[in-house]
Amino acid sequence: MKKYIMIAAAVLILAGCQKKSAVDLRAEWESLYGRTEVAYEAAETSDEAEAVLTNLTDSAFILLSENMDAAYADTLFSGIYYMLSAVQKQSLFALMPKEMLEGEMIAPLHQMFLKESATSAGNPYTDISGLTPEGEELALSEIVGKSDYVLVDFWASWCGPCRRLIPVLKEIYAGQPQGRLQILSCSVDREEDDWRQALSEEQMGWPQIREDGTQYNGSDLYGVISIPTTILIDKEGTIIARNPDEAELEKLLWGE
Repeated sequence: MKKYIMIAAAVLILAGCQKKSAVDLRAEWESLYGRTEVAYEAAETSDEAEAVLTNLTDSAFILLSENMDAAYADTLFSGIYYMLSAVQKQSLFALMPKEMLEGEMIAPLHQMFLKESATSAGNPYTDISGLTPEGEELALSEIVGKSDYVLVDFWASWCGPCRRLIPVLKEIYAGQPQGRLQILSCSVDREEDDWRQALSEEQMGWPQIREDGTQYNGSDLYGVISIPTTILIDKEGTIIARNPDEAELEKLLWGE
């Protein structure tokens, strides 16, 4: 997470701004980020570090909410977009002037947010398909309804958090009675050989597909901006959770 913050901050700091309001907003952000970096380095536990990042996100949200008319607002928003919650994104989009919302920098993010919203909890699932390791097409609709739940996992061979999630999913999968849970892993790998190598290493005992960014583009349909992203779907085809953590997933599966 620290690496991603550093990258986002570098992009924002390097962006040039001329108007006074933009310079002020930029200065506020740089000051906020500087304090966050110091606090993050001083954190002694993972919980403390996470609290520091949460404070950064919430503070940046307030900063943007109060300065959405500044010229630098679109740059700041795009830089921290992935850190914001769905509620925060919706609130900030609602505050944006029309010209900003339709601008080159923000419009793609808004479209992605609309897709994310349409595939969040409470909505019917969106069908996707991809190619299996055998080269055959497999659709999510061929799996939904055949078990109580289906968990779609968007991942990639090069994604460290994705690879660390796989053993967790294996344990959860193995602990479910037959017919309770099916998993569909959808890889966003562009290199097929890398995907196949990861499949050989991980030995996941559930269906696997890969998208190609053209004909097969499930991650785009689900508004995925970071991986891993998981979508839990019930037997009736309704999405009941998006990115549940391990405890939440276990609770949903066992109905506790």
